[in-house]
Amino acid sequence: MVSLKLRHSSGLGEDTGTDMKVVDFRNEKKRRLILVVENVYETRAGIDTLLKANGYRVALASAEREAINIAQLERPDLILVSGSELPDNVLVKARSVRKEAGVADEIPVVVFCAQDIGEGEEVAIGGNVYLTSPDNFNQLRSLIARLLDVSQGDITTGEEQTLESMTNNSSRAPLVIRFMDTKPRMLMEITNTTANTLKSVEILTVFLKDEESHAGPSRAHIRFDTIKSVQPNEKAVVSHRTWINGRPVSDAQDQIRRLEIIAGAVKPYVLDISWEDVKGKTQFQRIPVGH
Repeated sequence: MVSLKLRHSSGLGEDTGTDMKVVDFRNEKKRRLILVVENVYETRAGIDTLLKANGYRVALASAEREAINIAQLERPDLILVSGSELPDNVLVKARSVRKEAGVADEIPVVVFCAQDIGEGEEVAIGGNVYLTSPDNFNQLRSLIARLLDVSQGDITTGEEQTLESMTNNSSRAPLVIRFMDTKPRMLMEITNTTANTLKSVEILTVFLKDEESHAGPSRAHIRFDTIKSVQPNEKAVVSHRTWINGRPVSDAQDQIRRLEIIAGAVKPYVLDISWEDVKGKTQFQRIPVGH
């Protein structure tokens, strides 16, 4: 197999601090449609939330036949296939979806977390099909944006963007987080440093880097409950649950400690947080975490 390595914009390591690019939600025609094929509900839901937060429209399928039917009706701009099967089987499924649906080869197919390439690499194998084993979801988003050739006309900045972004965890940021070791569980606390009530505070699912090599996507991720509101200068504990292999785990297996911030350590993960301000406008903050 002849392969071509593509340069990726970020790897596992300290967050660069660059704000996320956000597609203008008000122009429906410019929003690209991504078909996600993944049989594990929690992983599928996490990818769905992540891509929608980045401004894409998303269609979800849990099986190959369902994906073919959706692709025939919706004509996606990109197909993202994830799965825990052997890489060759996932690749066959990805190509089959595009072929059986009758969509052109111009529509790129991304096979997420292939085992036969190194972590952090992106490999083009021909026919507009790409294998990727991203270090984090920022890298996956970067690959998708490049394959869709998202131009400045599709991205809004400044006052026109529907989501406003910021990156930090300082006292000047609207939200500040800290971790509390309450034993047997570690908890995460969030503080509203503003003079206004923040509503519908949501944190995207964090997919953890696997500590052991295996085929397929990451088996562990952390899901956070939405906080209805946080009053000015109020602190709130964020409820969370760790999922491994598609199932919630006990306190003994909880993975939240991996998100704890340790001074001087590389921060391999990012908390993507959104909320509604007093005007009903969605705001967005990214906080590098982990060690």
